[in-house]
Amino acid sequence: MASALKKILTEMSRIEGVRGVIVVSKDGMVLDAVVPGREIDAEDLGAAVSGIVNNMAKIGAQFELGDPRIMSLEYDDGMIVVGDLGENFVLVIADKTAMIGMIRNEIKRQRDKLKAIVG
Repeated sequence: MASALKKILTEMSRIEGVRGVIVVSKDGMVLDAVVPGREIDAEDLGAAVSGIVNNMAKIGAQFELGDPRIMSLEYDDGMIVVGDLGENFVLVIADKTAMIGMIRNEIKRQRDKLKAIVG
């Protein structure tokens, strides 16, 4: 599992402007990450992002929109794009030079493979 997952995350991290790719369970556990040149606090990151994802799911349910598939957060110097993987999600961190459409397409392209690996 680990090597197949790491291979996909590494491939996704090669998109221009991407700083890191992380797979997190909906209960906040980081399953794997490719974040070149950075130290991450996996526990804090997992908890923070799972809270956001779970809250967005509640909002979607409240307005009868269904489950969130891809969410993006834009910042002054970059973005975070989160893709649903069932019981888990993939988190892509990118700088402002990245093309959000490329990231979204890659999440869609890799979704089934990632779901098959992490369940």
